[in-house]
Amino acid sequence: MATVNVGCKLPHGIRAELNGKTVVLAGANSARLVGGFGITEGVDKDFMDGWMKAEAKNPLVSKGLVFVVDHAAKVAGAAAERAGEKSGLEALDPEKPAAGVVKTESED
Repeated sequence: MATVNVGCKLPHGIRAELNGKTVVLAGANSARLVGGFGITEGVDKDFMDGWMKAEAKNPLVSKGLVFVVDHAAKVAGAAAERAGEKSGLEALDPEKPAAGVVKTESED
């Protein structure tokens, strides 16, 4: 069985499901982190090829928030290429609140 390495930038990873099989992909809170991506090693290649094809229109795949590489040596480069992609689930910066949000001073 051929295997691949999968990177996922979602904070808590994702459960990839296809044809009754489920693979839990590590996320950005993982101990194995490369460039902001959790890395899951040894995932069945046929499963991931099928899942990536089935989810091709999903922004997780189309924006590169989940990626697949065949060799561990390619993980760092693939993560670096996608480092600027945002999942929309990143922590908020209290010094730069979102559009339409006004920072107020504490009334201690």
